[in-house]
Amino acid sequence: MKADCHNHSIFSPDGAQTIEQAAERAAELGFGYIAFTEHMDLGFPNESRPADELIFDYKIDKRYFEAINAARVRLGNKIHICGGVEVGFTPKDVNEICEKLAEYPFEYIINSVHICHGLDCYWKSYWEGYDRKRAYGEYLRCVRDSLDAPYRYDAVGHLGYIGRPSPFEKKTLVYEDFPELIDDILKTIISKDKILEANSSTGKCAPEGTVSLPDMSIFERYYELGGRKVNFGSDSHRTEKTGYNYERVAENLRRIGFTHWTVKINGKEIKEAID
Repeated sequence: MKADCHNHSIFSPDGAQTIEQAAERAAELGFGYIAFTEHMDLGFPNESRPADELIFDYKIDKRYFEAINAARVRLGNKIHICGGVEVGFTPKDVNEICEKLAEYPFEYIINSVHICHGLDCYWKSYWEGYDRKRAYGEYLRCVRDSLDAPYRYDAVGHLGYIGRPSPFEKKTLVYEDFPELIDDILKTIISKDKILEANSSTGKCAPEGTVSLPDMSIFERYYELGGRKVNFGSDSHRTEKTGYNYERVAENLRRIGFTHWTVKINGKEIKEAID
């Protein structure tokens, strides 16, 4: 089954599609599953944002789940529509995150890192005074910390996110850059029985031939270490990106040896063959 496990709608501050529009587009593309993973970035440093940047406020309320249910009724059995959330990990906010996650029955939860040293790495100010080794290493240490979050999560989102806006000549985070630190992250993902997402929104890494975050060199190591739980996420915010680059990502993962996606349906993990 084709499954897209990472999408944003108008219930995210940067989303520009309705749930029904994205689900309908996914069904047209032959997907049998779509997960909406709206942003929960409770510790986002809005007070420090550049003047031209969005206010990253939290938009999930009962209307989100009403829209999910309405789309399910509208599309029937054409596609499974999952109501999930993408948590932006910030250590100081874990108690509030736990409280917010308890408010609604999220079917699927991605744990991601967007903020390091108090700034979004998409902002130019994030990179001031940092060389590549320091910036990327600090990001990976934030990811490692996020894996020990006290709240429930199902998957680790876009490992290597740091490369999307990177100002350095070499943008993609590859296994050889930090083998010991990446091994620690991958072994922890495996030991905690989490899913490693293959996110096809690669940003500035795309010209380097990168097809997903994390890079396939990291997936190769994940497989060597015994990791088998993977899924695909387009990270779409607009309908034209729904399912983006699915075929290339699936082909590369099959080449490594992966045979199944792991998706969440009605609270259970389901294995689906990688089509």
